[in-house]
Amino acid sequence: MDGFRVEDGLAVGMPRSSLYSKRYHRPFHGARTETAPRNHVELCTAATLILPPDAVISHRSAALLHGIPLPRSAEPRDVDVCVFEPAHRVKARGVIGHRITPNGQRQLWMHGVRVFAPEEAWVQLGSILTTEELIVAGDYVVTGDQPYNGSAPPATTGQLESALERYGARRGARTLRSAFARIRYGSLSPQETRLRLALEDAGLPTPEPNYRVGGDDGRTAAMIDLAYPAAGVAIEYLGDHHRLTAEAYRKDIARREWLVQRGWNVVFVTAADEFGAVAERVRTALRASRGG
Repeated sequence: MDGFRVEDGLAVGMPRSSLYSKRYHRPFHGARTETAPRNHVELCTAATLILPPDAVISHRSAALLHGIPLPRSAEPRDVDVCVFEPAHRVKARGVIGHRITPNGQRQLWMHGVRVFAPEEAWVQLGSILTTEELIVAGDYVVTGDQPYNGSAPPATTGQLESALERYGARRGARTLRSAFARIRYGSLSPQETRLRLALEDAGLPTPEPNYRVGGDDGRTAAMIDLAYPAAGVAIEYLGDHHRLTAEAYRKDIARREWLVQRGWNVVFVTAADEFGAVAERVRTALRASRGG
């Protein structure tokens, strides 16, 4: 998204009347853009027009840029911006200013803006999110889309742990440590993580996320959301997208039949199911299945 500072426009001879006309949008005081920001990424890009050069997009805004899942209540409207001591916090309408002590925090460039790395954004969420929400976010940080398409995750577990150690005893550190202890690689959705946590909280063993089952040709024929391979229990979470089309519905049925034919006991879970009740269904299936 193209934009410029008002002072730069005046410097090249643009009429003040034009700069304050309806031709340009004003995402921030002193900034002008040809079009209004359509999303938070574009809002962050527009914010760089008024930010000091060493400012870094942080906290919830950084999480959003990295695709880290946030609860709806934590989705940012204003842009989180951080500077390092001894600089002063950025004060501007539409910006939430932060200031921290530099201690080796990793930074990246994304969408033309300087942003904290995913593991840094995760620890910065420690004073904002609950333990469960931090586990959901952390599962994504160490997994990304890798189980699905093989791409590298946003950060490694080691990087996440290092960021947590550098975070020290700041606000939210205890919540972060509790969350870190339960982060696991492999989840491809927030609901898969929440379901795993519910099963663990019910005293059940930790299931394997996105477990691959090979077909007769040796290639992956099915990927189970959560599985207990030794017991032959498969847990499939069906989001709303599974019922949007007849094709998706048929694939769900065909996959279940294929797994059942190979001895799997399949437990389907929907958004309407209470996870405590699901845990009891899974417990029953483990008892009834082979090796349970």
